[in-house]
Amino acid sequence: MKTAGGSWAMVAALGGVLVACVPAPLRAQAGAQVHVGVRLSAPAVTTVTGETLYRPPGPGALLVTTDRAAYVSSLVLTAGQPVQVVTVGAVGAATEVPVRLPPTSGFTQVFTVASVVPLDVTGAQGARTLDDAGRAVQAAAANLPAGAYTVTTTAFTVGRFGTLRVVASVPGAEVRVDGRLAGYAPVTIPDVPVGSVTVSVSAPGLADRSQRVTVTENGVVEVRAVLAPITGTLSVSSDVPARVLVGGSAVGQVAGAGQPLRVKVRPGTVGVNVLPINPALAPQNLLVKITASQVTSIRCGTEAGAYTCKTP
Repeated sequence: MKTAGGSWAMVAALGGVLVACVPAPLRAQAGAQVHVGVRLSAPAVTTVTGETLYRPPGPGALLVTTDRAAYVSSLVLTAGQPVQVVTVGAVGAATEVPVRLPPTSGFTQVFTVASVVPLDVTGAQGARTLDDAGRAVQAAAANLPAGAYTVTTTAFTVGRFGTLRVVASVPGAEVRVDGRLAGYAPVTIPDVPVGSVTVSVSAPGLADRSQRVTVTENGVVEVRAVLAPITGTLSVSSDVPARVLVGGSAVGQVAGAGQPLRVKVRPGTVGVNVLPINPALAPQNLLVKITASQVTSIRCGTEAGAYTCKTP
């Protein structure tokens, strides 16, 4: 059997939300003489962080269908707020009827009660807990025959949102928010849930940049990422003063015993020339493999009057 809005199997799945936490009077009833289908009237926002949320004040309405003439009410419970009862009254079979929902915020559960005879559940109005609401429904249904009513549950969350604006030093750099692809810089990302998120920016051949930022309600957070080339480090030490060339270009001088010369070099195999200031010592020419994010060391020194350079 299908409702105007979808299959009863889908309805049953919705009704199973948090069923373990719901008191028995607010669950689907065994042997019910009426079946209920519900769907939310407005689509939710699927955020860049993967959450499914509604914008304030919420989805607006439930669309309810029953497979036979019935009496319908809904109990709306938002975290930290008392129950609100929305009474619809009599509805026809297979007729989709809107149930206007009050504005909500945060996590909300709606318990839609359908009965084959009038069932007054207004005693649940103002209940502070699900157990209290369940007791009110149980008391109202105490004199009904078995299977005269049933309940289906719908849950949703109303979120708060801000905006991210991401600019990178390399146009077209990939932008991810909490690990999910969000676009390519420069990009403006709306409907980001309020709170802390990690923004990562990357491009081929460049080192990734990640930043933790806090998104505020209705605010715009701008992230600027400067992407630097991926490099390794070349460290050259010498016991005598020497000039150092990498790829034919001078990069500095080793003063002698003391701190080595350290330079950033793109990964790959490069030619390194170490030229002692003392012309009596022989220049050293090496091919060195530079590995990203690692230190490659060259140690030069004189031994028995000969000047040599070695890599570990």
